[in-house]
Amino acid sequence: MTLAFDHFVLLVRDLDAAQRDFEALGFTVQDRADTEHGKTRFKFVPFEDGSYILLTSYTSPEAQAAHRLGEVLDAGEGWADWSFAVADAEDVRARLDAANLPSKGPVRVSNVIADGAPWALDLLMCGRGANGDVCLPFVVSDVEGRAARIPSPKPHRNGATGLKSLTLSTESPEAVVKSLAALGGTEVAKGHFVFGEVSVTVAPIDTPQGRPGGGMVEAVLTGPVSRTFDIALSHGAPMRMEAS
Repeated sequence: MTLAFDHFVLLVRDLDAAQRDFEALGFTVQDRADTEHGKTRFKFVPFEDGSYILLTSYTSPEAQAAHRLGEVLDAGEGWADWSFAVADAEDVRARLDAANLPSKGPVRVSNVIADGAPWALDLLMCGRGANGDVCLPFVVSDVEGRAARIPSPKPHRNGATGLKSLTLSTESPEAVVKSLAALGGTEVAKGHFVFGEVSVTVAPIDTPQGRPGGGMVEAVLTGPVSRTFDIALSHGAPMRMEAS
């Protein structure tokens, strides 16, 4: 099945510092003018392929403690969660139910940006927040206003054009493999799944640079040259670019 990455969540403690550091890495960082704000603040790194990196911080310690990803930041900055864009989150939930796999939702998430344009999506949790393996994604299906939800991409000085692949680490590879297959992935090699133009690799829990307890390990971006990004400037998120 062809699925596209929607976005990767990168938790940071100081959002303004993260913006400066990502700009030093050659990324163009943008804001979204939401009219309502909750427990989190965001900065966007949108790409030509429609995906984006979401730099995320909490508005207070209490907000962090109440959020489903709060414990991830307790262990340090870095990758926290990731998502696929799908046509119908309810259809994905039905497929996971049929395979006896956990999920929670879909729940409606919406807002209005400053120019009056609304956006809304349905969000289905498959990993964190759903008693699934912490390395599994959530999925989103746009209800309206995707163009309002995601700032229009602007060129990045480093040439990055999109999100290509992701490595995960887990203590339960069999369960993760089953879930990725139910989501529509094709296992082309042991632990390596293709979803059309993007891919996901399942690695052991002790994979270098992995997070304690498992989760996202490394993101690979598309661009004009191959390079590895300074992990200090990427706030603990392993990331590299492959020439496309």
